[in-house]
This record gives sequence, C-alpha cells and structure tokens, in this order.
Amino acid sequence: MMENDMRRSCSALACVVGLLASPAAWAQDPAAPPADPGAAAAAAPTPAAEPAAPEPQASQIPSWFRFDADSLGLQLWAGATHQVGPISLSSDIYLTTLGTAEFDIGPAFTMGPVILNPMVGFSFNFTTMQPAALVAPQLFTFVDSKPVYFESWILGSFSSMFDESVQNYVYTRDFLLYYPIDDFGIGPHLEATLDLNEVTLEDDPSTAGVDVDESGLASLQVGGVLGLNYGTGNKLLLYLGYETQEESQIGGKKLAGRFTFVHNF
Repeated sequence: MMENDMRRSCSALACVVGLLASPAAWAQDPAAPPADPGAAAAAAPTPAAEPAAPEPQASQIPSWFRFDADSLGLQLWAGATHQVGPISLSSDIYLTTLGTAEFDIGPAFTMGPVILNPMVGFSFNFTTMQPAALVAPQLFTFVDSKPVYFESWILGSFSSMFDESVQNYVYTRDFLLYYPIDDFGIGPHLEATLDLNEVTLEDDPSTAGVDVDESGLASLQVGGVLGLNYGTGNKLLLYLGYETQEESQIGGKKLAGRFTFVHNF
C-alpha cells in the first residue's frame, strides 16, 4: 500500500513538474479527450500474484498409536521408527491401567512385504515405584502381502530378578488375516503363555499357607479375528477365542477376547 501511494505521489508530481517546465503547454489547443479507460487498463501491467502458502509436509517419521481392551484391562501403545543412518530404529511406549510402563527399542528390517523387528524392553511399576521386568528378547514379524496379512509376537518377560514372587514367562500372539475385499479380513488367531519358573505366593500374611505357582503352559487360546480398515490410517481388530487352560479361565469363563484400534501416522 505504501509503495502504491508513493507511485501515485510521484506520478502527480511528475505531471505538475512537466506542466510548469513547458510554457508551450499553456499556448496549445485544448487537450484531446482522454484515451479510452478500458484500453489504458488493458495496457497496464498485471500485478504479480502472491505466492501460495507452502503446504504442510507429512511427517518423515512413521509413527503409530494403538490401544487394546481385554482381560488385562486397557493397554496403550505409541511408537515410531527413526532412520539412523542405514538403520531403521523402532521404539514404543506401553502403558497399562495397573500402573506399569514399558519402553522397547530395536532395529526393523524390511524385506519386501516382510518386516522383522527384534526388540528389548524394560518395564517399571509406578504404583510400587520399583522395576517390574526385563522384557527381552522380543521378535515382531509382519507380513503384508495382499490379500494376506500375518502378524506374530514372541517375547520373554523376566521379573524374578526384581521380585521373586513374580513369574517369568514367554508369550506369543499370532494371527493370519485373509482379505476377500480391500477393507475386510478374517482369519485364525492363536496366543499362548508359558511360565518359566515356580514361585511361592503367600495368600494371606497372617497365615502360614502358601500356594506354589508352577511352570509350564499357563494359557493357550485359539480363536478367530476380524480386521476392518476404519478410515484413513485406521484399523480395527476384533478377536474372540477359547481359553483351554483352566488356571487362566477368569471366573470360570472359557471365552477370551480383545478389541484393538490402531492408527498409523
């Protein structure tokens, strides 16, 4: 605006100076009528368009958010993969409603449709303010080869080094989805927990009675899972299974299930 005002001022000043500097102008015939304003407008230079605002760029760090709701309550995850030189380094934070928080980290190897992600983790209980477990080794396998998707979790959790009354175990979760259409998949699901050590648990400190929690197969669930693409970057998983091990049948109920929501950024 200031520049336009200055240009208009300079033009008016130039006209005044021209008239004052040219006495012959007073002796000339009356000035010809002004030119067609439309032609003058057409001859005027078109003002340059303002540059468009740059569009926000998508994040260069692939990340995700997830929650599970099952017999363990609500569990939350958030994770990302950073490129560190030639290495894709994955990490995640895992939170439970029981006051436990876990941090996991490890490289991710991509081979076509297959991703292998070995990790190690450490768990801390913020209710007791004590270390909870060393969660290692871990191996996550993902195979996305349309129309088939496969996912496998294998991990060990070792707590007895911090608390002798807590059991060490190996856990696996595996499922296969077949997508007859792009946004809906269905397939089998298997998960199991293997206890690694025997622990002595005092039921009541006022008594001398104790229970021994034995090692061996603690949980074996077989069932099915549905996968549903639920908007851009979103996926729902619905799992329903049967618990074959009596000691893991909560309240005598043999059914097991899980609701999962995942969002990828």
